[in-house]
Order: sequence, then C-alpha cells, then structure tokens
Amino acid sequence: MDSYEITANAKLNLFLRVRGILSNGYHSLYSIMQEIDLADTLTINIYPEYDNGFDIKCIGRNDIDPKKNLCSKARDRFFSSLRKKAGADRSLRDSRLLKKGRFPNIEIILTKQIPSESGMGGGSSDAAATLMVLQEHFGNPFSDEELNQLAVNVGADVPFFLYGGTCLCERVGEDISSLPSLAGIPLLIVQPSKGVSTPECFQAIDSIPLPEFDEGRYRAFIDGLNSTDRSPLERFLEGKDLLTNDLEIPSIEKVPEIMSIREALLGTGAAFSRMTGSGSAVFAMYENDNARDTAYDQIKNDQKFSGCEIFVSKTT
Repeated sequence: MDSYEITANAKLNLFLRVRGILSNGYHSLYSIMQEIDLADTLTINIYPEYDNGFDIKCIGRNDIDPKKNLCSKARDRFFSSLRKKAGADRSLRDSRLLKKGRFPNIEIILTKQIPSESGMGGGSSDAAATLMVLQEHFGNPFSDEELNQLAVNVGADVPFFLYGGTCLCERVGEDISSLPSLAGIPLLIVQPSKGVSTPECFQAIDSIPLPEFDEGRYRAFIDGLNSTDRSPLERFLEGKDLLTNDLEIPSIEKVPEIMSIREALLGTGAAFSRMTGSGSAVFAMYENDNARDTAYDQIKNDQKFSGCEIFVSKTT
C-alpha cells in the first residue's frame, strides 16, 4: 500500500465580482482568492488490488455527506481522463499502475475543519488535494494545463487550490494569475449557524442587475499590489472601495445574520470585513495579532455570535 498525507487549506474571496453568464451557462467571475491556514487533512491510501474500489471516511463534521464529497468526483474525473490518455500512449498502457484499464483501490480518510456552505472552498480544496496525490502517484501523466482543465471540470474553485497563495481568478475559475503574496494578515472568520447554497445564491443574483464593473480600475489596483514598501494589509486596502462581493446581497437575503456579523466585526476595530464566496462565512482583517486576539476575546461570549463558529486564522 502507498499512503499519502496532504493538507487542504481553505480560501477567502477578498473580493468577488460577477460579470455575467458565459456561453457554457456558467457565471463569469473576477476575484482575488487567498489561501488561509484553516485546513482539512487527508490521508489517501492506494492499495495494490486493482478492483476500481473507492471508499471515503469523513471525520470531524457530521453535516457533510461523504458520498457527495468532491474527492469522489475528482477521483472519477482523473481516472476517466487517464484512461483516455492511456488509449493514445503505450507507455501509460504498459505502466505497472494500470492493469487492463483497471485502477487501484483507493481509501481517503478526510478530517474536516473547514465548514460546509461557508464560501471557504473546503470541498474544492479536498478535491484539488486528491488530484495532486493521484498526479504524483501515477507519475505526473498530465501537463499543468491538462490538470487545470481537469480541475475546473470537478468544480469552479478547484483550479485555484492547485496554485494556492494569492491569485486573480477569472471566468469560471480556470484563468489564474499568481499575485504578490498577501500572507501574514491576521484574521477572524465567523460562520453563522446557517449556510448558503452556492447554486441558490447564483440563481438569485441572476434576477437582479449586476453592479458596474470597471476592469481598468481593478487592473490598476492589482498592479499596485507589487509594491514592496508597505505591509500586505496596507497594499490590499489601497483598493478598499473596489473590494465588494456581488453575492452578498442575495446571501444576506437568505441569512440576514451575515450583515449583523460583518457590522459587529467592524465594531471590534477590524481594518476590513467582507463575506467570502457565496457565504455564509464572514472574515475580518486586523493590523496585527494583538488587535485580532483582543477582538476575539470581545466577541467569543457575545450573544450576537451565539450559535456561530469563530476561527482565528491568518493568510498564508
């Protein structure tokens, strides 16, 4: 048996703009995604038996159905693509890793820390981790471009997690540009007791006019992130008036607590606060660890946050 252990970090959308619907029916997005230190962990065991077997055990969060986990979809898409590639590549057909078109049995033990329906991409990060392990195990059969395309077919956020760090993500999520690091910003993240369904959120936004989008201003802001004479938080806040999330309005309609949580976090002295993704998690940025920790002490017993999960975190 070959066993792999891998960490799957969560992400935040530092801003998120929806630019309409593409010809394939998906929404075109424009967002900076940022990896954070909140993470799931995966142990992936690959057995010598070639029965196409698959099992996933989910530990830590009973609200997540293992059968619906994106790791399963990632495994299926990887093997389907590998089978097609092996059909045209004799070296893959003859590989010890393939036996008459069958694949080895796989077991995934997934320890969850990232909450579901939070907008932090836990399922997508787990799926990307699965793809990276399979890519390594099978001797890197796919190019970076092929793996990226395979990832977006699993889920819109999955390609980002093949890169990590700080990235501009466009279209469905497959157009990715690495940006200067914004690592080290202290965070508080609050997850309300109720989540937001991503499909329902996007359906809701289709019924309202999209806000104006000035790509030139965003490009100028992103160029400014290259400055090295200021802290990551200072560079980020230069574009404060641009840092909106178009999905907040429909998400707040479904979970009104999102707005009150955001206002309460700003009241603790946060330099910036926003909902991530389609929600329902809200993050707040602080100037230093002491300010963040003081804010945590202030809110952890506040009735406004009763029933919420609170995470102390940092950008990575």
